[in-house]
Amino acid sequence: MRNTHPAVRYVFRSSEGEQQAGQDRSTPGEEWTTSPSLARALAVGCLSRLDPSLSSVDIWDPAAGTGLAGSLLVEALRSAGIRVRYRGQDINEAVVSASRRRFADVPDVELAVGNTLERDEFAAFTANLVIVDAPWGLHWARSAKRVESRRRDGAFGFGVPQTSDSTWLFISLALEKLRPAAEGGGRVAALASPGALSAGGASGVVRRRILEAGLFESVTRLPEGLAPNTSIPLYLLTFTNKSGEAGRGKAMIADLQTQFTTEHRHRTMPDSALQELESALRTGKSGPRNRSIGLQKFIRRQAWLSRCSSEGHLLSWRIATYRDTGIDAQLLESRYGRGFDVSVDEEQREIYDLDPSRIFGDDARELQKDIHEKGWSSRRLSCLIAAAPERVTEPIREVREGQLFIPTTRIGRVSAEVPDSVANGRILSIRLEGELVDPDFLAAWLNSDQGISSRRRAIDASSSGTHVRALRSDAHSLMRWADELIVPVPGKAVQRALASADERLASFQAELSRQRESVWVSPENAEEVVSRIASAFDNSLGAWFEQLPFPVASALWTAETATSLGDRLEAYLHAWEALAILHATVLLSASRSDPGSSAETEAAIRQVLHDRHLGIERASFGTWVVILEKLSKNLRRALEGGDPDEIARIRAAFAGLDESAIERFISKAVVEKFKELNTKRNRWKGHGGHTSEQERRARVDSLDSDLREFRQLLGNVWSQLLLVRAGSAKRGRDGYVQSAEVAIGTRSPFVTQDFRVGDAMLDGELYLVRDGSQSPLRLSQFVLLRTSPRNTQCTSYFYNRTEGNTVHMVSYQYGPESEWEVDVEDVRDAFGALTTL
Repeated sequence: MRNTHPAVRYVFRSSEGEQQAGQDRSTPGEEWTTSPSLARALAVGCLSRLDPSLSSVDIWDPAAGTGLAGSLLVEALRSAGIRVRYRGQDINEAVVSASRRRFADVPDVELAVGNTLERDEFAAFTANLVIVDAPWGLHWARSAKRVESRRRDGAFGFGVPQTSDSTWLFISLALEKLRPAAEGGGRVAALASPGALSAGGASGVVRRRILEAGLFESVTRLPEGLAPNTSIPLYLLTFTNKSGEAGRGKAMIADLQTQFTTEHRHRTMPDSALQELESALRTGKSGPRNRSIGLQKFIRRQAWLSRCSSEGHLLSWRIATYRDTGIDAQLLESRYGRGFDVSVDEEQREIYDLDPSRIFGDDARELQKDIHEKGWSSRRLSCLIAAAPERVTEPIREVREGQLFIPTTRIGRVSAEVPDSVANGRILSIRLEGELVDPDFLAAWLNSDQGISSRRRAIDASSSGTHVRALRSDAHSLMRWADELIVPVPGKAVQRALASADERLASFQAELSRQRESVWVSPENAEEVVSRIASAFDNSLGAWFEQLPFPVASALWTAETATSLGDRLEAYLHAWEALAILHATVLLSASRSDPGSSAETEAAIRQVLHDRHLGIERASFGTWVVILEKLSKNLRRALEGGDPDEIARIRAAFAGLDESAIERFISKAVVEKFKELNTKRNRWKGHGGHTSEQERRARVDSLDSDLREFRQLLGNVWSQLLLVRAGSAKRGRDGYVQSAEVAIGTRSPFVTQDFRVGDAMLDGELYLVRDGSQSPLRLSQFVLLRTSPRNTQCTSYFYNRTEGNTVHMVSYQYGPESEWEVDVEDVRDAFGALTTL
């Protein structure tokens, strides 16, 4: 295995001044300027497998721009004592002048003005390394005659793509510019947009020929927003003609979509992400965010399918499969079930699609797994409807049998009744086939958390656009949406029972609301109303405690089992404080997955705390409320913004938790509940007089009601996201298998369970994790577990205050020690930018 090339170290320590230079908007021709992060990614792509014995390296840059990417690569090599010859050209004279100034003090550099597609200004020059940072989606029709002439003379040997995108013309020229394999060969690192990876036609042919020639080496999904002037998602491609390093029928794919940090609204890739990329390219070993696959796995197949509904409507839609999956009878049966008579209307087309996102993951598999674990079948909506979906653009006067109304927005409820409004055409009307699916059952399921996830997935999968994705209104797009919408189809008896249960529960909720209103009409009957309803809820909290993380579950159980009203009231207030600390700690930990943005946010929180005469140094309930209110608001804004990379990063930060579950966790209603509890606590604690038994009972009942409401707000979030204390790990092909103690419920010691994770967890640390999490969420040390060596029983501790060099942690479960002291240096990372300590 090669060691890291010494030039790579320069790339990782590139100075802040260089970073800022790359962002200088005063540079002539700024649209030709790349970003420091993209320049570093290109350098890593070139250097990761460069032969360290080379004493001289020749570089060609066919779209040099202002020279940032080229100069970084040149200086990295020179820092390792390597002699470099650099040749670059660009069509824009102003930016070539800027590039010459950048290289003014560098020997053996030549830059020329010229259209690279039409003429190579350095025809006799061959290269060890080529970087391609050409304009994305550049139309080249004006150069078509000259390109064809050069092709007749031997250039563009892999063919020419469509005139709508020149990416593969530049890559073809780059490959032809490399030194022959017999002379040591060379490497190409190129940036490309999604269209260049997936387009069919002539571009697809060029792509296939390059793959079949054995020159393609890797593709890496980079975060959006790295380029200065566009938010187009970009990918780093690497190629080589070096003997033994490609052409074995395999390639590496990597996904760094979530590996970015944001500071002053500017995104960059952290060193850790670039180091991970360099290691993956250099070693070829699979890791948390990369793997080696056969080239056949890039094959995408597509075809048109159709079926005739029971009403005689011919429904047709396009289907695309990935990972070399054939469109055959087996696929149709697994997707649509037997007896639906779905047919393939044309010969399926194959294309090499280099977008790795379909290979790394698909939420459809997790959704289908959960449905099948219930013993149900899953189907696509396209085989369950009697007619094509229609947009609702006018008020509905009458609902037909089997008709449902489904919003195409990320919020909104599915209904079998007349919608309140047409919502600007963002509601679809569908009609279900006969007796296959009960409309009330399907409406209820589509309004569940799982159903909302399925709806969002269908919208994303069938929408067009690369950055701003939208569901189009034409019939083919709407049928594709229907084909992407996965729904469960249990037996009819189960459907009827669940639809009936949902309807009854809704009626109970309506009756409960009516009873609440009646209390204010007849206050004298209040106690009778409460006692009549309370029995239905008396035993429900205990089961919920067993789903909660141990630190708060044990605190709540202490309150539940207290023998006196006074002790119970005090314990409930402590338990609510424990809930607030844990909630804020989770949000802080997740927020810090984006260090730049988190530092800015935490500095703002510090200022708010100071203005309110609060602080993390002596943390009160109000301190935690300020923290979780600000962080929740930021996370909500990010999710509502619809940026796919931001959403992916947030989901990854929460250990892969579903978006709808995260929305529950950060909802305004949850924040308001914590604020309400803080107000109650301050009011009750501030009252220094005697508190009667009746008043204590009222307060305990009030806190109990708050808990029930809080449980309803969170739903089943805590059954999906487990608190664990990490143990030993074993490295696997695509990550780790790690044992961990599951710190859930009210009792210890804990059960040990194995988890499949992408990133290994630190032994002994607390994490939130799901089986299969790419990145488990490490909790900041505001919450700790301490185990007694005598009986392995655990006590939970929560951060309370800092005095000098000592951090005081307190227990809310009345364990053997009510307070535990920790050296501030042991937990300093937990404070982040919340304090200037």
